[in-house]
Amino acid sequence: MGKNKEKRTGILKSFSSRIVFLSILIICAAFISIIFPLTLYADIFIIFVLCVVAIVMCIRELKNKKYRLHELSKNIDSIFKDSLDLVDIPMAIVGMQGNIIWKNNSAEHLLPDEYIEKSALKLESLKKKNPNSSLLEELGNGDVYNIICNQIKFENFDCMLVSFVDKTYESTLRENLEDTRVAIGMLFIDNYEETLQGLDEMQKAEVTSVLTREIRSWARENKGVLARLDKDKYAIFMEKKYIDKMEKDSFDILERVRNITKLTKLPITVSIGVSYAEETLEDRYNAGRSALDIALGRGGDQAVVKKDKKYDFFGGSNIGLEKTSKVKARTMAQAIRELVEKSEKVYVVGHRNSDLDCIGASIGIVKIAQYLGKPVTVIVDAKCNASTEGVITKIKYDENYDDVFKTYPEIKNDDFTNCLLVVVDTHKKSYLVEPDLLDKFEKIAVIDHHRRGPEFIDNAVLTYHEIYASSATELVVELLMYMDGVEISSNEAECMYAGLVVDTKNFMFKTGVRTFEVAAYLKKFGIDVAEIKLLFQNNFETYVAKVNIVKNAEFIHNKIAISVSEEKHPDMPIIVAQAADELLSISGIQASFVLCMVDGIVMISGRSMGDINVQTILEKMGGGGHLTFAGAQIAGVTLEKAKEKLLESIEEYLSE
Repeated sequence: MGKNKEKRTGILKSFSSRIVFLSILIICAAFISIIFPLTLYADIFIIFVLCVVAIVMCIRELKNKKYRLHELSKNIDSIFKDSLDLVDIPMAIVGMQGNIIWKNNSAEHLLPDEYIEKSALKLESLKKKNPNSSLLEELGNGDVYNIICNQIKFENFDCMLVSFVDKTYESTLRENLEDTRVAIGMLFIDNYEETLQGLDEMQKAEVTSVLTREIRSWARENKGVLARLDKDKYAIFMEKKYIDKMEKDSFDILERVRNITKLTKLPITVSIGVSYAEETLEDRYNAGRSALDIALGRGGDQAVVKKDKKYDFFGGSNIGLEKTSKVKARTMAQAIRELVEKSEKVYVVGHRNSDLDCIGASIGIVKIAQYLGKPVTVIVDAKCNASTEGVITKIKYDENYDDVFKTYPEIKNDDFTNCLLVVVDTHKKSYLVEPDLLDKFEKIAVIDHHRRGPEFIDNAVLTYHEIYASSATELVVELLMYMDGVEISSNEAECMYAGLVVDTKNFMFKTGVRTFEVAAYLKKFGIDVAEIKLLFQNNFETYVAKVNIVKNAEFIHNKIAISVSEEKHPDMPIIVAQAADELLSISGIQASFVLCMVDGIVMISGRSMGDINVQTILEKMGGGGHLTFAGAQIAGVTLEKAKEKLLESIEEYLSE
C-alpha cells in the first residue's frame, strides 16, 4: 500500500516538473523576444512549439491517468465480485428497471431470475415511501427470505445491490407458535330446557346422551379439551390451527347438532364463541364469553370467532326460537323499576330516522317513568318521517305528553347527574340520534330486539336484548304488564300497537304467541284499529314514488329484487321500506333490496321471505337487523358504488 502511494507521488512529481520546465522555457523565450525584437518571429515560433509540446504532454498524461484508474476499477470490481461469490447469502446487482446485471453463486443456485427481478422492483417501490423498507417474501417452495436493498450510484447509471437473507427457520417457528396458540371459547346449548320439555325420562336421557356424545366427539376430532360448566354450557380449549380448520368447514358441529332434532319435538341448536387474539388466557376467556353473547344475541345456532377487533360469523340461518318462559321479563321489569326509582330523571333515546316501533317503545318507557312518579324526556330526531310525526302529534293530545318529546339541542345543557338513559330499538352507539349522549350518563339501560352485531353498548347497567321478540315495543309492553295498577290511555295503547304492526308487517312476520299476548293486552285499553290504520296512510306523491321503485326493480338469479331510487322525497326511508315489502309480493322473489340517498347517506332496506338471510348480507356492509328484514346506512359513497357493494355481498352470501 505504501509502495503504491510512493509510486503515484513520483509520477505526479515527474509530470509536474516537466510542465514547470516547459513553462520556464516559454517565459525565457518571451523575455528574449522583448529584449531582442529582431528575433521576434523566431521567438514566437519557439514559444508556439513549446506550448504545443506542453499541451501534448498534458493530454498524454491525462489519458494515461484515466487508463490507470480504469484498470484499478476493473481490479477492484473483480475483487468485489469474487468476494461476494464467497458469501453464503444470495446477492444480485439489479438495474433500476429490474434487469439482473450480476448475481453471486448462491443466488445463481438458489433463486430464479423472475423471483429476483420481481422482488427488486417491489422493494424499490417500497423504498420510495420508506427508505429503510425491507421485504419478507416466500419463494414458493417454503423458503422465506428477508430482502434488503442498497442503491449503488455510478457515473452513467444507478443500480441496486439486493441481498436475500434466509428467514425460513424463523418464519416456520413463528407460524408454529401462531398455529399452537391456545384458543378459548364457550359452547352453549341454545334451547336445552325447552327441547326437553314434554319428553319422558327415557327420552330426556337419550337426547342428553346423544347431544353430549356429539359435542365431545367434535372436540376430540379437533384435539381440543372440553370442560362442562353447566348442563347446557361448556368451556372449549383448542389450538388455533383447528379453529382455522373449523372455519373452512363452516363449523360443521352446528349442522351435526341440528340433525339430532329428529329425537326431539323442538329443534335443538348450539352457539359458540371463540377468541385467540388476546395476550393473556384470562382476556381470551372473557373475549370468548363476549363472542358467545354476540352469537346468542344474533339468534343462536351460530359460531362467532373474535380476531383482534374483527368478528367472523358462521351459521345463523334460523330466525330464533321464541322463549315461552316469562321469568326473564318479570326479572327485567323489577330491575328497570329499581333503576327508575333510584334516578332523578329518565331520558329515552332511539335510533336515527325513528320509526313507529322506536316511538312505541319510547312511549312505553315514558309510561313506566310516569307510573313511578319520575320526570321523563324522549329525545327525537329534528327531522322525522310523516308516520312518526303523526304518532308524536297524536300522543301529544294527552296532557301528560306536552313537554315530553324534545330534540338534542333542547336538552344538551341539562344536568344529567343521577339520571337514567334508556336506549330503545337499537344496541349500536353509532345509530343513536346523538351518539355522544352515552358519555353524559353513568346509568344506561338498553332494550332491543335486533340481532346483535360487533358494535354494542357494553357499558349498560341493564341490557334486555331478546331477538325472538317481534319488536322493541313488545319487550317494553311486557315490562308494563308487570307494573301492577298501571293505567294506559287509548291514545298510548294505539301508538304502542302501531309499533307492533309496523315491525311485524301487520302480524305477518316474526310473530309469536307473546306478540299476540301483548296485542291483546293493549286491545283491552280501547284501541280503535281504524285510527291506527290512518297512521299508515300515504299521500299521492309517496304512493307514486313507491310504485316507481317497484317498476324500476331488476332481478338477480331470478329470486332477488334490487331497486335504486334517486327520488328526493322527504319520507324516503319509509318509502324504500314499503317498496321492499311490495317487491316480496312478486311471485318467485325471495328477497328484496331498495337503495336511496338521504342527506348524503345511502340507505338500504332489505326484506326476505325467510329463505335468504338479509341481515347477514347487509351486515357485511355495516348494517344489521333480522333474518327477514334488515337495513344499512353507508356514508361517503354514491348509489352506484353502494349497489356494487350490495351485489358483491349478495354473491358472497350465495356462494357460502
